[in-house]
Amino acid sequence: MKKKLSLGLAILAAFGLAISAMPQATAATKSIKIGLLFPTTGPMALLGTDQSVGAEMVLKWANTKGGIKGIPIEIFKADSKSSPAEGATAAQRLIDQNGVQIIIGSYSSGIAAAIAPVAQRNDVILWEVGAVSPAVNSQRYSNFLRTVGVSATYAAADYDFTVNFLAKKLGKPAKELRIAIANNDGAFATSVGDAVNSLFKKKGLKIVAKEVYPVTSTDLTPTVLKLKAAAPDILFLTPDANDALLFWQTAQQQNFDVDALVGSSGIGGAGFVAKFGAAGVEGVYDVEAPALATMSTDTLEPTVTALTKEWVKAFAASEGHPCAVHCGDGIGGAFTLVTDVLPRALVLKNTTLTSKGIIAAAMRTNIKEGGTPQGFGVKFSNTSKATPGENERAQSVIMQWQGGSLKVVWPANLASSTPAAPMVTWAKRSK
Repeated sequence: MKKKLSLGLAILAAFGLAISAMPQATAATKSIKIGLLFPTTGPMALLGTDQSVGAEMVLKWANTKGGIKGIPIEIFKADSKSSPAEGATAAQRLIDQNGVQIIIGSYSSGIAAAIAPVAQRNDVILWEVGAVSPAVNSQRYSNFLRTVGVSATYAAADYDFTVNFLAKKLGKPAKELRIAIANNDGAFATSVGDAVNSLFKKKGLKIVAKEVYPVTSTDLTPTVLKLKAAAPDILFLTPDANDALLFWQTAQQQNFDVDALVGSSGIGGAGFVAKFGAAGVEGVYDVEAPALATMSTDTLEPTVTALTKEWVKAFAASEGHPCAVHCGDGIGGAFTLVTDVLPRALVLKNTTLTSKGIIAAAMRTNIKEGGTPQGFGVKFSNTSKATPGENERAQSVIMQWQGGSLKVVWPANLASSTPAAPMVTWAKRSK
C-alpha cells in the first residue's frame, strides 16, 4: 500500500494541485477537522459504508501528502444508523465533541435533510457527496455544498438513453414505448421517480403506470402485479438496497418480464449481484453517477486517471468488492474538497479556515469535464440560483450488469462496454 500511496503522491505533485507544494501554513489553523457521517449500520449500511470508505481513503491520502498547505486533516467518523433523527444527533455530537468544521455525508436524502439545518445553525459546512433529492436544500442553506447531481440528472440520463438507444433497439418510436415508473416513498426514490415522470410526460412519452410503495414493504406482490398488468416495455425503478432485492425476487416469482429495467441505488449495489448471481441480474440497467471500477477513464485527465486507478485498487483490496457507484461518490466528492476547495479557502483567508472562506472558495471552483474521478466537472451554483451550492456540471450515467459486473454503457465518453437490449426473460435465465 505504501508503494501505491507513493505513486499517487508523485502523480498529484505533477497535477499541479499538490498540497505540500503550496506555502506552509503559519497562522492559527492547526488542523482541519472533518467528520464523516454516513449510515454504517442499519438497512442503508452496505452502500453508506462504501461512500464513507471512499471519502476516508482520499482524506487519509491527503494527509500522507502533508495535509492541506501543511495543515493535517483530523478525521472523525459517526454513524447515522440509517435514521434521519440519529443523523441529526450524530452531527451535533461531531460539532460539540470533536469541533468539526466540515461534515461529509450522507448517502440518504432523508438523512441529509436532517443534518443540513444542524450544520447551518452551527456554521459548519455540509459537504454532500451522496444524497440527490433537490428538497435536501429547499431552505437554501448557505453552508450546503453538493458534488453529485440531483434527481433531475437521473431523469435526463434516462430520457437520453430511452430516446437515443432503447427506442431504436426495441424497434419503436420513443413516443410509442410503454413506460412504467415505480419507486418507494422515501425522499431519494420519490424525487427520482417524480423527476422521471415529469420529464417524460413533458416530452410526450407514454406513461402506462406510476406505482409508489412503502419503503418498509415486506411484500411487493401487489405492486409487481399492477406493473405486470400494465405491460410496459421499459420499467424505471427507484428502490433502496433492501427493497431492490425484494422487488427483483418478486418479479421472478411473478414472472414479470420487461424489455428493459432501468433501476438505481440498490440495483447497482454489490448485494444485488451477490443475491441473484450474474445470470440473475444480466442485462439490468442502473442510472447513477458512474461506477469507478468499470467506467472508461480514457477521457479523464491523465493524472486523475492514475489516482483513480490507485484508489479503486485500494478499495477493492480493503472491502472485498469493486469500487462501484457509492464508493465513487465518496472518492469524487472528497477529491474536489481536498485538491481544489480547501487549498483555495486557506489562501483566501490567509491560512485560517472559516466556513465563509470554504464557501467563497467553492464559488470559484471551475473543474472541467474529465477533471474528477467521476468524469464530470464541478461548478457550484451561487445564491442567485434557486438552490445554491449545487454542482451544475454533475452527470448521471447508464450502467448495465454484464457478466456479473456493473459496466458503464452510456454515454460513450465514459462507457467501458456496449449496451444490450432487450433483456432475457425469466424463463431463459440460467438457474
